[in-house]
Amino acid sequence: MAELGEFELIARLAARLAPPRQDGSVGIGDDCAAIPHAGGVQLLTCDIAVAGRHFLPGRTPMADVGWKIASANVSDVCACGGRPTHALVSLGVPAHQDPAALDALYDGLAEAAEAYGFAVVGGNVSGADALLVDLFVLGEAPRFIPRGGARPGDRIAVSGRLGGAAAGLALFGAGAAPLTHPLVRRHLRPRARTDLVPLLQRVANAAIDISDGLASELGHVAERSGVCLAIEGARVPQHEALGPYAREQGREALEFALHSGEEYELLFTLPPEHEAALAGQDVTVIGEVRAGSGVLLDGRPLAPGGGWDHLRHP
Repeated sequence: MAELGEFELIARLAARLAPPRQDGSVGIGDDCAAIPHAGGVQLLTCDIAVAGRHFLPGRTPMADVGWKIASANVSDVCACGGRPTHALVSLGVPAHQDPAALDALYDGLAEAAEAYGFAVVGGNVSGADALLVDLFVLGEAPRFIPRGGARPGDRIAVSGRLGGAAAGLALFGAGAAPLTHPLVRRHLRPRARTDLVPLLQRVANAAIDISDGLASELGHVAERSGVCLAIEGARVPQHEALGPYAREQGREALEFALHSGEEYELLFTLPPEHEAALAGQDVTVIGEVRAGSGVLLDGRPLAPGGGWDHLRHP
């Protein structure tokens, strides 16, 4: 599996399935699937968290695990231009599991549901060798915003400030900073950008959320849209606490900003005539869409590697 990789496995399995119905449905390949519904679309997405891989049992606060898996799903819904409405939770529970940890998990999930405006309406429980949390979220949108809608001439924009999640993960994993450290909080408590959904609905041609790293997501949009995405490194917004940490590590802050996974910010493209709509928003224009293929950083090809791959990372 490590040799195959996450995205290659998805493509391999998808090839064995029938394509979506010819009714306006959207299948595998975007942040959400979608089906026509009530004058718009219903969005469907799911995400999984496995003990020992996505969080550290006994160290990661379980309320943060609940918050984070909800945020990951809601971020997918936001990227497609929607808002979350309902969720189902499936648990795989080992025999030795402390019930109090599950209480805390659901406290975090309930906090996220209230913050994002969705209701948990059911789920399933099974025994398992390790604690596993799978969340399935439904959402709705007036129109579906795909990864594949970028057009030459579009501006490329990104929300928030990047790199903090990867730095926070490193600090937390090493036990080198308290849970209150701003970078650690960025890792444990990301917030999906529900505030920017109205903006995306007004201006976006293409969008994706940054779950696997900016470089990787740029590559997905370029490939799906059949265009080249050209960005400027100096424009990429960086987390305000990232610079000092990167210097301590002897690394460039831009490296973190380009490849940090689990940021759950939004990357989108928009026509240049709509650029004025970004004023006053937590959004930065970092480049433009050109005819061609691939991703350019300061005029040179940017490889998508360095982001998160669920089958290649330990």
